[in-house]
Amino acid sequence: MTTALVHTAGQCVALHGSDAVVRSVVESAGGPERTGILTTEQPNVVLAIESDRRPFNVHGFELVTRGVWASDSGEVVLESIGGSGFDQRWSIDVDGLRVASRWRPSSQASAAARLLPARHRALSSQVLLHYPALWFALQRRLVPLHVSMVEVGGVAVLLAGPGGVGKSTLVARALADGARASCDNLAVCDGETAYGVAEPLRLLTGDGRRSFHGRREQAWPHRVRSLPPELVVVLRRGTQAEPQLRQLDATEAARRIVAGTYAAGELRRFWPLAAVLASATGCGPVHPPIERVAAGLADRLPCVEVRLAREPGAGLTELLRQPLAAVRTGRAG
Repeated sequence: MTTALVHTAGQCVALHGSDAVVRSVVESAGGPERTGILTTEQPNVVLAIESDRRPFNVHGFELVTRGVWASDSGEVVLESIGGSGFDQRWSIDVDGLRVASRWRPSSQASAAARLLPARHRALSSQVLLHYPALWFALQRRLVPLHVSMVEVGGVAVLLAGPGGVGKSTLVARALADGARASCDNLAVCDGETAYGVAEPLRLLTGDGRRSFHGRREQAWPHRVRSLPPELVVVLRRGTQAEPQLRQLDATEAARRIVAGTYAAGELRRFWPLAAVLASATGCGPVHPPIERVAAGLADRLPCVEVRLAREPGAGLTELLRQPLAAVRTGRAG
């Protein structure tokens, strides 16, 4: 039995399981954290990936919906969560959240895992690590956002935009130039601080493990756990020769953050899971207050839109020279 700690979505997560399974899940979190970091923090999310293939005992549990049972003590058992082939038992107590997982695939799920390994790895990392951390973050008034968080020129920038617009490429370039970042895809936020969801960088270049859309997974060279947003930047693809920058109305900026979050493929299975867990446990919101948090960020912070050029070119420092300077000036004032 191997144990590893992962900090993701503002939570300290302990992973227990076989060496191979734990190593695979840690890779799905972008690799191990830097050694030498001392912490006395106790895990508040404990995940056990069991080798047992028997179904979880639901004797005395109440059927909540198809494939979901709940007990009077607040335990919830789910069959093949998100169609992944993993059954899970969730329980929340004074120490935090505990989730036990068992691989019990149907013949269809087993065939999909064998024939579509990239899909299986992505789905497994979601249900085994990311979704439990995200759901417990909801209990602490943090909501998921499909954004990147990167510090550019000393300013913490929240990058929003639809999948495939180029956020990861810009974050990777900023990292190569010495910037700090907490995530390039998903974060949780309370309106003041954004905590990164630990995932690999997924880029069109490199020789890492294959992912979706022709991308390769790469470990982070360095990552910070959180950043306080100071500037909202909404990215948009363009067909013009040069990038364009314009001020963005707070209402439109919030709308784009919300739309990008609900459209994110990585969260597609999370929304029904969060709803059924809220119903079964009585804990947390059935519908996370994403609109309220996005509106609060957009109302409080300067917002700009960057329409990217037809061909990749400038990095974030060049693209955002004026708004970055304005934030630094306002901070000094």
